[in-house]
Amino acid sequence: MSRRKVVSPIFQGRRFFLMLALISVIGVLMLRAAWLEVYQQEMLQEQAGKRQNRIVSVAAYRGMITDRNGEPMAVSSPVESLWCNPKKLLAVYKELRDEFDVATQQAAEAEDEDASASAHVAGLRFTKLKEGLGRIEEVLELEAGELLDKLEGAGDKHFFYLGRHLPPELADEVLELDLPGVASTSEYRRFYPLAETSGHVVGMTNIDGVGLEGVEKAMNDHLAGRNGKKRVVLDGRRRVIENIESIEDMVPGQSAQLSIDQRIQYMAYKALKTQVYKLKAQAGSLVVLDARSGEILAMANLPSFNPNNRKQLEAYRYRNRAVTDKFEPGSTLKPLTIAAALEARVIGADVEINTSPGHLTFGKYTIRDPGNYGSLSLGAILSKSSNVGASRVALLMNPRDHWMFLNRVGFGRVPNAGLSGETSGQLGNYSKWGKVDRASHGYGYGLSTSLLQITHAYSPFAADGKLMPATIYKRNEPVPGQQVMSRETAHTVLKMMESVVQEGGTGKRAMVDGYRVAGKTGTAYKYINGKYRKDKYLTSFIGIAPASQPRLVVAVQIDEPKLDSSGGRAAAPVFSKVMTESLRLLDVPPDDLPEVKQAETMTSTKEGAT
Repeated sequence: MSRRKVVSPIFQGRRFFLMLALISVIGVLMLRAAWLEVYQQEMLQEQAGKRQNRIVSVAAYRGMITDRNGEPMAVSSPVESLWCNPKKLLAVYKELRDEFDVATQQAAEAEDEDASASAHVAGLRFTKLKEGLGRIEEVLELEAGELLDKLEGAGDKHFFYLGRHLPPELADEVLELDLPGVASTSEYRRFYPLAETSGHVVGMTNIDGVGLEGVEKAMNDHLAGRNGKKRVVLDGRRRVIENIESIEDMVPGQSAQLSIDQRIQYMAYKALKTQVYKLKAQAGSLVVLDARSGEILAMANLPSFNPNNRKQLEAYRYRNRAVTDKFEPGSTLKPLTIAAALEARVIGADVEINTSPGHLTFGKYTIRDPGNYGSLSLGAILSKSSNVGASRVALLMNPRDHWMFLNRVGFGRVPNAGLSGETSGQLGNYSKWGKVDRASHGYGYGLSTSLLQITHAYSPFAADGKLMPATIYKRNEPVPGQQVMSRETAHTVLKMMESVVQEGGTGKRAMVDGYRVAGKTGTAYKYINGKYRKDKYLTSFIGIAPASQPRLVVAVQIDEPKLDSSGGRAAAPVFSKVMTESLRLLDVPPDDLPEVKQAETMTSTKEGAT
């Protein structure tokens, strides 16, 4: 006998009620979906656009800086900068921390599995966020807890840079942590392949890519370009997943090609650094100038700086002393004094100057030579570096003629070579020159110049009396020069300067094997607190080679050497090294070999016979 199953009316009522409730919920959801799709579509699309569509800046690529041969001296490489919404990140951090604390307390009080599980989940979420913040601190090399302090210090800001110019792989690693409010922006970082070797010439930019020093500053508008704008779609991590449209085109920066030869620059800096350290000097500067074109092939300074390492930048290191610092040139001005006198026709090239008794007195002011040289030719005044001789030559000139000559070769005027911070030096008006001023100007005191200025002033001796405009940028076309002295004067004084770099001259250590060299040594005492200090001085040597067919002018200055006091001992050896290697690198043929001399003698003989 089978039993009949009886269903309770109450159970049937519950089932009907649940089915009715489920159908009602589904109906409400469908109505809501229809409402949103039909009547709220435009609003929802607008809200989605606000959350996903963004107008972002497209960073302009800063133009390269290259040397004269196209080798890079400054390039931009892509980097990422991490940023966050500190208010949002802190809020999430505090919320998860409080949630974890509450769950832990409840688990301890309830002592059941559900409370322990809740505490465990809250702990995992909070720990993940803490580990993410810790990883950011590792990437940014911060102390533990320092990041939270920085976020707290940001106050109510909605934008805060966590780290600038990070390698893309490190930024991606942080973004993978999926921290709330953390995102990145693509930028460019400047890189300088020659580092400290050319730091003063190329200069540097700040972290936002704006030029601060050197060519980077002088040519900032040319190099910088212009940022663009585009509309993009971002994902949940604020990464670009689609480019929608370009609003404003990015204009990349233009490149700048310098006159610098990287090979000569590196070698010159190394030679200068070695000598500055060897002599325990305070500083040093060096300029290599192509006299035929006016192009600067090398420019070095000590102390220097590495523009790639911003953490060790110190203001006193990145001053380009060769163009910004002015000094009294001392004896290196004497060849220009003789040239000025020859141009003014107050003396002839074969005249002798009486320097007896070895000093010249003007009231309380006395000009002295190391000894009584007696009567000296103009060439001997240079080779022996006679202050009395140079003063007597200067006194023969009308002050106006002397001033005009010095001004023509660049004294008292900014060189305008294209570098930031160039000084004009100081050349007082001739109407205010007294007899002491006229005499002291003859041997390089009472006026001031930069190393670039006086190097440039020497270039007419190597260019048939023409002064070519100085430049730090490569010239692809010849430019006209200014005839600042006659061809005859330039050749005559150049020949006189050769005696300085021979046995018995003050610059014999500047000799270059296989080449004839002309030049002049200089030692100038510093004027401090109203008097000249015998224990503080600048030593220098400026020379030209090859003397028969001049090409390069090299100037070296050593500031306050502790071990050698004269330009011939401190600066001339650096000149010799730099000039030797520069001539070799430029394939300039020797002019002081026996076979060359023989060929020149035979040519002279034939010309004489004709």
